[in-house]
Amino acid sequence: MQFFLASVVLISIFLLTGCSAGGGSSTSTTGSSTAEKPAEVDPADAGKRWGFINWDGGTLIEPKFERALSYSDGFAAVKQGGKWGFIDKTAEMLIPAQYTEVGSFKDGVAAVRAENWKWGYIDATGATIVKPEYDDAKAWGDGLGPVKLNDKWGFVDKTGNLVVQPTYEDAKSFGDGFAPVRVKDKWGFVDKSGALKVTPVFESAESYSDGVSEVHKDGQFGFADSNGNFQLREELASRSAYSEGLAPVKKEGSWGYVDDKGEIVIKYRFDDAEKFSEGRARVKLNNKYGYINKKGKLVIKPKYIDALPYSDGRAAVCLKIDE
Repeated sequence: MQFFLASVVLISIFLLTGCSAGGGSSTSTTGSSTAEKPAEVDPADAGKRWGFINWDGGTLIEPKFERALSYSDGFAAVKQGGKWGFIDKTAEMLIPAQYTEVGSFKDGVAAVRAENWKWGYIDATGATIVKPEYDDAKAWGDGLGPVKLNDKWGFVDKTGNLVVQPTYEDAKSFGDGFAPVRVKDKWGFVDKSGALKVTPVFESAESYSDGVSEVHKDGQFGFADSNGNFQLREELASRSAYSEGLAPVKKEGSWGYVDDKGEIVIKYRFDDAEKFSEGRARVKLNNKYGYINKKGKLVIKPKYIDALPYSDGRAAVCLKIDE
């Protein structure tokens, strides 16, 4: 039963629109590298500004940023003047806006893309700990960071040493001592030495959390345990899994939530719905975003053109402004 009740931490993947923070993720400004340098101010940001709200929907930080990511480790990545930096909870810019793209802090480390259009990592003081010399980089986890070099992925430590050589088609962050890697279009898992511990048999896989990974196998969605054993969860939507005991599901075009037994507990009535985080879930109604509690009540009415999950007691939200 513990296996079914496992709450899988969101690294995942939000399909945002409108004010999407680069790759549509709460933790990264991009989903993949590009060869073209962006405009100083992205036209897609025109007329839209991001700020932060508290638990009750009150404004904590006025919407003044071109884009923003969720808070993590006490920092939030924000975009100003076409560049990314990091603010603290008072909105003070602790790490200046100087990067072309960034990821959120995790374990005191964040991936950043420098002016040379290469990726590296910084610490919470803004100091470079891994030089920007990689083609791509993803979120830190378990003391290692996934990096891309010459079209292959490996893992680097805080000294900049490649502890797992770039040999994989793709890779994601370590969690619970394992990391998803792609080999011949299938995903498996390696340990921190790079040894393959779970044979690549999955069409997709997320980083482990609480002993399980969200995976697809043979076109079906479920969980994999640390040995790669697959548990089908056919009642769940293909992009979702449990968080805080509930999971978003879709039926006949509308979204609701089920409990760990697959019983519907929040009726199908939303245009879109995401996982719960800190007792709140982002939902979409009439093309606007708001938040519900675990009883399905709209505690923050849908009025935002985009929004991200709650983290550190606050959420990034996007409003349309007149320029």
